[in-house]
Amino acid sequence: MPKLVIIYGTGSHNTEMMARAIQEGARTEGIEVVLKNVNDASKNDIKDADAIAVGSPNYNHAMMPTVRKFLGELADTDLSGKTGLAFGSYGWSFEATKGINEMLASRGLKMLADLCIKRMPGEDELKECRKAGLLLAQNSKRKEVLYV
Repeated sequence: MPKLVIIYGTGSHNTEMMARAIQEGARTEGIEVVLKNVNDASKNDIKDADAIAVGSPNYNHAMMPTVRKFLGELADTDLSGKTGLAFGSYGWSFEATKGINEMLASRGLKMLADLCIKRMPGEDELKECRKAGLLLAQNSKRKEVLYV
């Protein structure tokens, strides 16, 4: 069964809300979904994943240090053939998701377009997150990146 792993850091729970909505969307496709706060995650969590979503709010014009540390631990991990998504909330700029995207792509993931939501997601934004989860699930089943 295809598997999506969602790892997220959060400060005010906005990115956590996004992660949970991505999880909801992916589950509609019947795939296995693992959701973990970055503080509880390790690189072993993603070893058998078909798709990986990593989220962080923008924090001082960068991703959260805990998310950067987690991604740094993947330096020797080949993630080729997997689908990836960078997501997160922001106030003024997109450095966190841009950095996540670059780090995951450099490890071989085929990345979907970044999912960035300003501050707290409302119902329309959560719908976009569910749609991204659905797309990740569909891509993991097909083993190729398809865009909406």
